[in-house]
Amino acid sequence: MAEIVNEMNSPSSQGGVQTPRSKEHLLGRMGERVGLGDSEIDLRDLLQTLWRRKMVIISTAALITVVAALVVLQLTPRYTASTQIMLETRQSKVVDFENVLSGISPEMATVLSEVEVIGSTSLISRVVDKLHLVQDPEFNGALKSPPWYADYLKLETYLPEDLLIAIGLKKPEVELSEEERRERERTKVVSAVKERLGIAPVNRSLVISVSFVSENPRKAALIANTIADNYIVDQLEAKFEATRRATAWLNDRIQSLKEKVQQTESAVAAYRDRMAGQIGQSTSLTEQQVSELNSQLILARAARAEASARLEQVERLLSSEGDLSSAAEVLNSPLIQRLRDQEAQVVRKVSELESRYGERHPTMIKAKAELRDLRLSIEREVKKIAQSLRNEVQVARVRERTLDQNLAQLEARRGEQNRAEIRLHELEREADANRLLYENFLSRFKETSEQEDLQQADARVISKAEIPTIPTFPKKSLTVALAMVGSLFLGVVLVFVLEKLDNSFRSAEQVERETGVPAIGMIPLATGIVGKKKISQVLIDKPTSALSEAVRSLRTSLLLSNVDDPPRIVGTTSTIPGEGKTALSIWLAQTAARSGQKALLIDCDLRRPAVHKNLDLDNSTSLIELLSEDCSAQDAIQKDPASGAYVLPAKNSQVNALDLLSSKNMAHIVQSFRPHFDLIVLDMPPMLAVSDAKVAGNLTDKILYAVKWDATPRELVRTGLRSAFEAKLDVAGVVLTQVNVRKHARYGYGDHGAYYGKYKSYYTN
Repeated sequence: MAEIVNEMNSPSSQGGVQTPRSKEHLLGRMGERVGLGDSEIDLRDLLQTLWRRKMVIISTAALITVVAALVVLQLTPRYTASTQIMLETRQSKVVDFENVLSGISPEMATVLSEVEVIGSTSLISRVVDKLHLVQDPEFNGALKSPPWYADYLKLETYLPEDLLIAIGLKKPEVELSEEERRERERTKVVSAVKERLGIAPVNRSLVISVSFVSENPRKAALIANTIADNYIVDQLEAKFEATRRATAWLNDRIQSLKEKVQQTESAVAAYRDRMAGQIGQSTSLTEQQVSELNSQLILARAARAEASARLEQVERLLSSEGDLSSAAEVLNSPLIQRLRDQEAQVVRKVSELESRYGERHPTMIKAKAELRDLRLSIEREVKKIAQSLRNEVQVARVRERTLDQNLAQLEARRGEQNRAEIRLHELEREADANRLLYENFLSRFKETSEQEDLQQADARVISKAEIPTIPTFPKKSLTVALAMVGSLFLGVVLVFVLEKLDNSFRSAEQVERETGVPAIGMIPLATGIVGKKKISQVLIDKPTSALSEAVRSLRTSLLLSNVDDPPRIVGTTSTIPGEGKTALSIWLAQTAARSGQKALLIDCDLRRPAVHKNLDLDNSTSLIELLSEDCSAQDAIQKDPASGAYVLPAKNSQVNALDLLSSKNMAHIVQSFRPHFDLIVLDMPPMLAVSDAKVAGNLTDKILYAVKWDATPRELVRTGLRSAFEAKLDVAGVVLTQVNVRKHARYGYGDHGAYYGKYKSYYTN
């Protein structure tokens, strides 16, 4: 100890505060946490989860199954009787377009319609009246004696009637006459019977199954058969009534149809005579004339177009003083051709005379005069041809207009003839339709009169309801089996719900997956401890226990975290108080001391010091006095007689604990101990309780983060670790403390903590 004091007082030992670790490095490790969104499903993990909470599944299944069995045994058995009705597809019709006698169509829509008829209120009401079901307590609840627990289920028992009426939970009672009361009672009975009634087609056929459920098997068969019989009777009555109405209606209709036939036939004859007198020739002759005029009009239009084209060519040449010799009419004129030949001869003659005589020679003058006369003659002849073409075009136009007018007159006559024939055809069709309708009505009237007393129902009962011998409700075995299966499923669902709601850590894998920080140790729950003072005796009394082995394994993992330079100053902290970080600090120092190392335990929790209490040491001289230089290290440090570990206790101080821990003197004291001890353990405050742990943690080489098994919420642990990383603390790993090894072994997580429970024969607990 003297060496320690000398070292502390030596000037060479001043300073030496540990350099803070990289914040980016620590936060980077925090960011490496594995997400929970793994798309693969681990079947083994699912089975282990079910096995861990098997008692939840067994309890849920047992409870629900027993309750279902008790309920089933209390239910009143009910019997179902069924009768079958087959619909007949034969139809009896008064007219082709109306099914007067309600024949049944084989379509499924018709079958479903008959199903609704069987279950109609009117038909069920007749059955209720026939069987006097209003007096039956099974259907008339007013005749039943209320059960003993009925009053406990009524709101009137607990709340005033006025309040129930005010909030709408009860309607005010209305005074009813005796007739109204009976009618309401009958309506309720009809509704009760309809609720027990089952009507459905059989396999998309024309067979309808009518079933009824009753507490009395004989009554069930009776009501089912009565409903089927009433349905048959209802069909017959409907047919008789329809036949009577049809006969009366047909009788009146035939008279009016007979008069209408006479009127329409007379109208056809009169209109045919009037049309022959007004129009004259037949429509076919008019059509032939129209066709001939159309042909002539087409030819006339073509001739007029041709003449107009020739005239246009000649007039264009005349107006432009072009060469008229190229015009077709000019080329085809013999007179013009002769004049052209003479003109050519005279032109040659003039040319010869020009070379022989001068311009003033009489012969030359005569020849030119002759040439002018010929050309004037040609021009006059061309103009005659043009005028002839104009006359031809005018004639063609007059002929075309005349043909067009004649065609319009014929078409007007043809339209009038067509309209007259259309009207005649309408009258003829109306007369034919009335005659056919009259004949059909007359025929159907005779048939209906003959069939009035020979009506048959469109359905028949093919299987009457027999008295059932086995109740159809409740199906006890099936109900209990379904309850058991359902409860097992519910138990499984409940297990996974509880698993999702479990917000604590129970395995090293969970810690690493949720935080990204390795779990380097699991400390079993110390059993048999009475009071905190016994914590220091656990490893001393049971050196071969699972707890001792777990602490030794943790110490080994800590040393192996850096083989070349094992950490000498180790801090322990937790998220919140009560997670066992003080016990972990004590056991870690004791284990190191018992292995032959010099170990020092420093209580840095200046707000709630607990090390001296657990080790039963005096803290009159403590870290506080050492920091204030009121005592020496030799006076402040004590030795645990059981393990040989050195302890520097602490006490509550009036000075702010954060100021003391962050002082240079604190850093100097801790660093001065480094050369003289193989392991220095700092018991630091919880990370989220105060900020002291962030300051004290910077004095350490490594931090052990204690998390209470199956207790501390995961969000708090992640927040605490994030705070440690932001403070640049080097967290060696998470240590799960107070592990219930028996439960952990049953959970089957497969980490190293499971072996403390499975292989307990290796330890002496």
